[in-house]
Amino acid sequence: MKYLLILLATISFNLYGQEAKVYDYQSTELIEKPQPTQEFINWLMEHNEKLGKKAPYSSKKGTAVTLLFIVDENGKIQDPKIWRGIGQGYDEYAYELIMNNPNTWAPGKTAQGNVPTQIYYQLDYIKNINSIRNKANELINY
Repeated sequence: MKYLLILLATISFNLYGQEAKVYDYQSTELIEKPQPTQEFINWLMEHNEKLGKKAPYSSKKGTAVTLLFIVDENGKIQDPKIWRGIGQGYDEYAYELIMNNPNTWAPGKTAQGNVPTQIYYQLDYIKNINSIRNKANELINY
């Protein structure tokens, strides 16, 4: 009986105690990479009031804010954070744009199905060329 209880406790922990693995965008296990939907992109363009406006005091930092977030199995953005910002309210504004966007992404997929994937996503206020980046903030072609 004691061993049965230990086995049940172990199974319960494995089912409920572990978080799902979060994949990196560049993981070789992904057979399909997460992508923003056209609706997501269009919504950003329509609701970005700072589009085409350079931050008044930006210099070397440029005009782009990079966010780090997870695209979950359903394509929803989870846990966004500012990865590289330019300050002057632009970081907070980028965060709000991402949080308020009602549209989803196409989720990442492995052979087992949809998986949560970590993304570095850059919003460029001047060029309006939003892009997926790596941890070093280098452009990834997708």
